[in-house]
Amino acid sequence: MPASPEKYFDAAALNANSVSLFGTDYFVRALGYGKRTITPGAHLFEEQVGYNIQRIQKYLENVEALMPTKNTEPMLNALKDLFRFALESYKTDHLVIAKMIDQQAPGEEINKALEALDKKSYDTFQAKYNKLYDLGTQYAKDNGIKLVEMPTFNR
Repeated sequence: MPASPEKYFDAAALNANSVSLFGTDYFVRALGYGKRTITPGAHLFEEQVGYNIQRIQKYLENVEALMPTKNTEPMLNALKDLFRFALESYKTDHLVIAKMIDQQAPGEEINKALEALDKKSYDTFQAKYNKLYDLGTQYAKDNGIKLVEMPTFNR
């Protein structure tokens, strides 16, 4: 039996917030890179990336458990695509950078790694995120789900 429109919207559009910050934005805005002191030997950034990986995997499992309908399938597929892309990056590039930060690599080296990550993945991430956002917004309108628009930020 299909879930309610709100359940589909919550599972897809709202859970996408867990990956709304990506690349340099994730490290600076979500994890506070450059704004807090790193304790030698601590694995704070690596742990935070690990927690985010677990959270995204759980959300992906929840979405895969939903029965797609003709109206929800495009939105659910867009979310799965976004989550799989983000998971791959978090498990590889993001995790490497987190370890560099925890090991107190030189700032220049970390910044080069962040720039490389953004150059490699950010545009693709943004396209996938925007596709889901557009599908989710339309789905909400079509199903009478009230949306509260948040301000957008330019990089």
